[in-house]
Amino acid sequence: MEKYSKWRDSGTGIQPFLQPVPARTQQLGLWSAINAVKSYVVGPLVAVVRFVALGATAVLASATAAIGALLVVPSIRRGWTRCTQSALARLALFIIGFYYIDAKTVSLQKGRRTNAKDSGKRNGAVKSGDIIVANHASYVDILYLVAKYSPVFIEIDNASTYARPISLWTALTSSARQTPALLPAKEARPLRDITEEARLKHLGPVIVFPENATSNGRALLQLLPMFEDAANLDEKSNIHILAFKYPFQSFSPAYSVGSQLGHLFGMCCQVYNLLVVRVLEQEETPRIKDSAVFSDAGNDPVDLDEAVKEKLLQLSRLRMTKLTAMDKRDFLAFYYKQAKKGRI
Repeated sequence: MEKYSKWRDSGTGIQPFLQPVPARTQQLGLWSAINAVKSYVVGPLVAVVRFVALGATAVLASATAAIGALLVVPSIRRGWTRCTQSALARLALFIIGFYYIDAKTVSLQKGRRTNAKDSGKRNGAVKSGDIIVANHASYVDILYLVAKYSPVFIEIDNASTYARPISLWTALTSSARQTPALLPAKEARPLRDITEEARLKHLGPVIVFPENATSNGRALLQLLPMFEDAANLDEKSNIHILAFKYPFQSFSPAYSVGSQLGHLFGMCCQVYNLLVVRVLEQEETPRIKDSAVFSDAGNDPVDLDEAVKEKLLQLSRLRMTKLTAMDKRDFLAFYYKQAKKGRI
């Protein structure tokens, strides 16, 4: 749309904020009628059933959270919370239509094979206090990460790159809100403090979305320099890099703007939805101990932010735009202003 051309990246020509739409195809009358019935009759009926099931799942989640609050022993309470959240998140994904998730660990080096010797050098298991870096294209990302890792989610200050932990509900709904430009100074903490706490209390890995906002899955926003400040570097943390993609034909599970409830209804109208997750092999992932802060004098230090960006670009096979989370913030302000005027 021409009125949103301000937020079209000049280098790539990609508009990373508007909801992606399928390419127009010429269909014969019979197929057109079948698709109309599927989209406007069968789809909404399926969505209603799924919404009821999601409501029941939400009630169950509230009940398990209440039970967890009654558990006195911290380790038992954390174990209960992690197990129940993980199971319910996977159930929610199944209800929405993600019956199968294509998740693989991959190498970016052609012809490279992992052998037992390599595996012994760097353990790819994700532990509490580790950092998972990923692109962010939908609230579905959050459900997958909870189902797989039961992690700690954070909100990042765009100026200092310090952060604060946030609840699962806040993480799920954050893509529908404007990214805060700054966090309250008393709440923003160095990433190292958060990873150390997660390790000591066995809270799970810490999720870092360096774009600090959702895109529509067609490209990457500029990444915040999360590892530039030494206060963010925890030598005991391993970095893991993930890439999310949402292939689609009719309605994209990627979400960056508009009604989140309406988007969820649109996903539930589809018979099934697709999610592709690629995890970079640990041997090829940049290490915090190789940064200038921790590397030995005889070794060349690694620019962690640049190395992570390069790996995420290769892993996701997406192009990098010059747009940032602050551009997304401006876009949302304009979009919702237009929506109030009825010009969407």
